[in-house]
Amino acid sequence: MKQPRWLWFVVLFVLSSVIQYFFSVNVYVLLFIVCTSSFVLSECFAQFKYTLSKRENKELQEEIRTTATDAHLKNKQLLTVVSSIPYPMLLIDQFGNVVMHNTIKEICVSDKPYEKITYLHNDFVHSVSEFIKDAFILEKNMDKIISVKNIEYQAISVPVTAKGHYSGCLVLFQDISKTLEGEKMQKRFIADASHELKTPIAVLKGMIEILNREDFHDEETQKEFLKQMEVEIERLDILVKDLLQLSRLSLSTLILEREKTDVKKLVEKAFSSLKKKAQDKNIVLTTDLKTDELLFCDPKKILQVLLNLLSNAIKYSDTGTITVRSYTEDAYYFIEVIDEGCGLKKEEIDKIFDRFYRVDDARSRKNGGSGLGLSIVKSIMDAHGGEISVESTYGKGSCFRLRFNN
Repeated sequence: MKQPRWLWFVVLFVLSSVIQYFFSVNVYVLLFIVCTSSFVLSECFAQFKYTLSKRENKELQEEIRTTATDAHLKNKQLLTVVSSIPYPMLLIDQFGNVVMHNTIKEICVSDKPYEKITYLHNDFVHSVSEFIKDAFILEKNMDKIISVKNIEYQAISVPVTAKGHYSGCLVLFQDISKTLEGEKMQKRFIADASHELKTPIAVLKGMIEILNREDFHDEETQKEFLKQMEVEIERLDILVKDLLQLSRLSLSTLILEREKTDVKKLVEKAFSSLKKKAQDKNIVLTTDLKTDELLFCDPKKILQVLLNLLSNAIKYSDTGTITVRSYTEDAYYFIEVIDEGCGLKKEEIDKIFDRFYRVDDARSRKNGGSGLGLSIVKSIMDAHGGEISVESTYGKGSCFRLRFNN
């Protein structure tokens, strides 16, 4: 608090009176001393207060500057975090203004969103705009699946409060189309697997019931039933093994034991395993290996790919030649399995890698096929980061092409 100068005069006047009384000093000299002392003391005190005030102001300015810098850094960090979120996100204040957002083009009608966006004034598609309006007005947690441009989004809204008062809301739109598609595929897979398991089980159950009849004594029929039961059990065994294999391949944690592999040796192993089946149908297995380059892959998995492709080629060929060809082109390593079998119709080519799909259902069941072979092949190729494609002419044969990044 600022001290008035007259107070100093009063103090010095009293002091001078005391001095005059005891020391008999001339009154004019004393008056001069009092005035001078008063002025000097007053100025010294004023200078002290000014210095102190200046120091306090400087400290306050420094504190404000530091606070502003921290706020700027925090805001910058928040913007960085928001920008790194891969889904459209908006922060709405208590007045309904969008004060912060990341990329939102995918939920807008046009490619140029409004500069100033509010919960009412915006360029969002109708479903998004309605959700944002409800989220802001209702001031509560919301979770809803909405469709935006044929893509399914999970829309989430969380109210933002400050000192117990509503300050706006945070809205996020997460693309869940792949998740929903995965769930549909899983349900379809379970349904298909149940159907495939149900058929051989029903056959076995029927035969066992007949064999257990007290009045059944036909030995020839009994032998025929036992052979058929053996076939159905073998088919069940193949189906269960393929299901387990496909389940393991579907895991994102699948570990491949890659190494530099001689493709020629893999082909020889595959030919050795299938030689008897090919000979039974007068089919010739040949190779056309145009490269000696080693393939960096999991040899066990790629051997399984070759076995599946060659088994299919034998299954859908009545005679002729099956050729395995290898070559390199640019940075890619190619392996082809070419047959002279029945070939594929155009409408079948897009379906052959679907689980449980069979080109010739009767022929496949007769040969014990599970309908999962090509699905397994595709899963193995996907795990290797490769591709599988097919070219086919109905009635003339097919060529399955494997492409690796070597």
